[in-house]
Amino acid sequence: MPTPALEVVLLGTGSPIPDPNRAGPSTLVIAGAHRFLIDAGRGVLLRMAAAGVGPNQLTATLLTHLHSDHLTDLNDVITTRWITTFAPLPLRIFGPPRTGEVVDGILASLQPDISYRLAHHEDLTWEPPVEVTEVVEGVVFEADGVRVVAAPTDHRPVAPTVGYRIEHAGRAVVLAGDTVPCEGLDRLCVDAEVLVCTVIRDDLVH
Repeated sequence: MPTPALEVVLLGTGSPIPDPNRAGPSTLVIAGAHRFLIDAGRGVLLRMAAAGVGPNQLTATLLTHLHSDHLTDLNDVITTRWITTFAPLPLRIFGPPRTGEVVDGILASLQPDISYRLAHHEDLTWEPPVEVTEVVEGVVFEADGVRVVAAPTDHRPVAPTVGYRIEHAGRAVVLAGDTVPCEGLDRLCVDAEVLVCTVIRDDLVH
């Protein structure tokens, strides 16, 4: 069976309300040799493990917006990648403006744990390396025939928010996060095969 140009794995499709049957919002996209994690909701690493992928295999994490349910377990992604990577290979995080502020806060909260691990493990000689790029629109990644494009979405009053289009071998998938139809999303979706978009039941918001 031929290897698909793009593989989309829904890791979590839950809402902000904890659900025993659904992990928090997160999606894994495999494009050639690259693996992208889109959002990092509750339980994301457990679902990644079930899919046979570890955080040390990620090319990048793409955040659609900074609502807590979409980045609840980003700290776990950062920490687990750090302790399972045998060189200081940065975790690349792309997200909307203020992503750097959020990641700095996560790293600050992890400082006690970081100091404990550095003290207890002789082969761990560096703090968690993280490389944050704040994006609104345009090409955010391009290598090995894989291209990732960002565009603004509409999740007001949360702003700014972004969606991503991942392209490989003539195929494209769009990861929209939380949004309503809007011009930026329309542009991302042109000729794409798959759209992954959050929907929520009316009884959870009224």
